Amino acid sequence: MLKVFLKKWIFLLIIIIFNFIIGLKTSIPFFYFFFWFLTTTIVISLFWLLIQYFGTKLYLSRAVISKIEEDDILELETMVKNNGLLPIFNFVIEDRLTCALAEERQKSILLNYLAPKSLLNLKYSCVCPQRGKYEIGPITVYFFDPCNLFFLKKVYYLYSEVYVYPRTFRVPRFPELTRGILPWFGINTTNLSGDEDDFYGLREYKPGDPVKRIHWISTARKNKIIVKEFQRQSFFRATIIFNLEKDKNFGEGKHSVAEYTIKIAASVAKYLIEKDISLEIIAHTEEVVHIPFNKGAGHLEDILKFLTIAKAESRVSTYELFQEFSRYIPNDSNLIVIMLDQDWKYLPAMLSLEKGSNVSVIPLILVSSTFLYSFDKQKLAKDVQIKLSQAFNITPILFSRGDNLEEVFFKYY
Repeated sequence: MLKVFLKKWIFLLIIIIFNFIIGLKTSIPFFYFFFWFLTTTIVISLFWLLIQYFGTKLYLSRAVISKIEEDDILELETMVKNNGLLPIFNFVIEDRLTCALAEERQKSILLNYLAPKSLLNLKYSCVCPQRGKYEIGPITVYFFDPCNLFFLKKVYYLYSEVYVYPRTFRVPRFPELTRGILPWFGINTTNLSGDEDDFYGLREYKPGDPVKRIHWISTARKNKIIVKEFQRQSFFRATIIFNLEKDKNFGEGKHSVAEYTIKIAASVAKYLIEKDISLEIIAHTEEVVHIPFNKGAGHLEDILKFLTIAKAESRVSTYELFQEFSRYIPNDSNLIVIMLDQDWKYLPAMLSLEKGSNVSVIPLILVSSTFLYSFDKQKLAKDVQIKLSQAFNITPILFSRGDNLEEVFFKYY
């Protein structure tokens, strides 16, 4: 906007110089006439601008969705209301869209007229290419004189918080979770009812049954105490662990190790929670982050918010993170490790949990070389797969830069 005004002033200066030369070549009265005409025009313009600036009362409010995914279009609506007694002419509303591309972060809308006691709803949008937590705003209003030579601005400190979540992909297939509490199908029943129990049927009262489980209608009908019986549901627990090391964040932008790790973690977490799996997250970014076991949409929301702001600032190794938290991984559960192939030497310690704690380990491995230089992706992935299969008798899921991540899961399982 300042560039536009600079061009206008340069153009005006050229006109002034040109007319000044003409005035000198013709007559002094013509020169005086031009001088007073220009002075009067400027004074009137400034007076008009001051009336607009101090005499109007604008009210602004912004409506915006608070959560979207990467590369989605963010829709915004700003209400501009003139609460004053004077109309407003020739002004610009400029909103600061911090989540947009650098060249699109200033959204300017020119308004020619707004009547007293009236309002306008301005709708505009931007593409949000990068995950993160953003603060949209403030809104700046520019008031102009009739000749568009001068302007005054007001800043309205109106902010809106927007989370741009990492874009998730569909996980068509996933390794079977083999560790957990399996259903008892009513053969053995629990004495207590909790979140992981389902109603199974009715039976006669036994000593020790809690009073709250008495089924009063059946008790009255049969003239003996009847209680509700429950069966244990299937219950699987999974831990996702990953480390965003600063020195191993190979690649650039969205094609970096950290971005792939976060996208995989978000998509797997979404898949597991939709399957009603109890999930926890252990990660190291700028610091250790532990999101305890839980289920449901609210838990997924907490995980996605963390992944939205996670940064590759870890100064510890994947092994150090594992060593610190391995003792907290519960028995009879499943451990999903997202790691680089450079860290394959840590796999024996992780796989030892299978015997010691009955923990099933599922490695999701990023092939680091593919993020560093041009490569034969298939050959590199095949070499890594052979090496890991021979060393540990496992078939890991391998990810390379440029992969369709959804197809990777479909291919391996």
